Amino acid sequence: MSVYIIAEIGINFNGSLENCLKMIDLSAQAGCHAAKFQFFTASGMYPKSAGKIDWKDGEKAYSYDIHEAVKRFELLPEWLDEIMARCIARNIDFMASVFDREGLEYLVQKGMNKIKLSSYTITNLPLIEAAAQTGLPIIMSTGGATLAETEEAVRCIQKVHNNIALLHCSIKYPTPLEEVNMGVLDTLKLAFPEVNIGYSDHTFEVSDAPVQAVYLGATVIEKHITLSKQMEGPDHFFALEPDELARMVIDINEARKRFLNGSGTVQPAIYGSTAKICYEHEKYLRDFAYMTLFAKRTIRKGDPIPPEAISILRPGKKQPGLPPKYLKLFSDHTITAKKEIACEDPITWDAILG
Repeated sequence: MSVYIIAEIGINFNGSLENCLKMIDLSAQAGCHAAKFQFFTASGMYPKSAGKIDWKDGEKAYSYDIHEAVKRFELLPEWLDEIMARCIARNIDFMASVFDREGLEYLVQKGMNKIKLSSYTITNLPLIEAAAQTGLPIIMSTGGATLAETEEAVRCIQKVHNNIALLHCSIKYPTPLEEVNMGVLDTLKLAFPEVNIGYSDHTFEVSDAPVQAVYLGATVIEKHITLSKQMEGPDHFFALEPDELARMVIDINEARKRFLNGSGTVQPAIYGSTAKICYEHEKYLRDFAYMTLFAKRTIRKGDPIPPEAISILRPGKKQPGLPPKYLKLFSDHTITAKKEIACEDPITWDAILG
């Protein structure tokens, strides 16, 4: 069996259908098995009041409104037929990360036959449960999650099926090789021997980390790609250009041969720790982007809070709300607000218990 290689186009098409199609072509030419996008709407991802984000790409510093910026990265639904047809023509799987039930149901109806769940949805059990109910294979990243959170997500899927691939990754962009902690793969193999194990790479280097993952038994590798590292956007500067992508695919396939004959050598610096925890370098993005509960509208003190009044969103710079698994409380019980909760404010224990 070869390693399943996912070219993560993500948001790097920069609002251009032509770029989407070029990147599918390049992914197929390089020998990748899937071209992956991210399917979201800004309103389904962040509150409009999420604030501003500041970041650097190594040369320039940027500051922009989170909601407005995310809107520019949306993959337009009217492009999907052409994108999926191009994938079929190039004999490469179409795949997209989903972030809400509406996006999941839309893509499944369009014919997507594998589901990708990002690290930032690993605690979104209502979405994971809906993804499992489709019966489709699920590839799930685990960056920033604890072992307990990972297990909760895996068990949620396993109530329906066991066609799962768990990807170790670090939610730091780029991740220095010494912070990869590839030893976590050994922990995932031991804790979940019944599922496939893989790695989503966010390092700057072409294939150092993916090769080490293959030596540890990874059968799925994901890596961001770009047409040029000089393009504008937060995910270009550490992504692979076309010639680098082709190099990585060759290196991974060679590493797989060495793994099968037992000759691959794991580098201690990349192996690092086996602890499946949220590492210090991941805490900022975990707080920023792990999804929690927010009010869809203003809820007055003493009013009941129906589930229809709650959104599951990334906090951005706002205070996070309750984890999504507690949405069920609001459908199973009549819970009232102990104080006024403004539209887009987090739903917290304090707001419902006083």
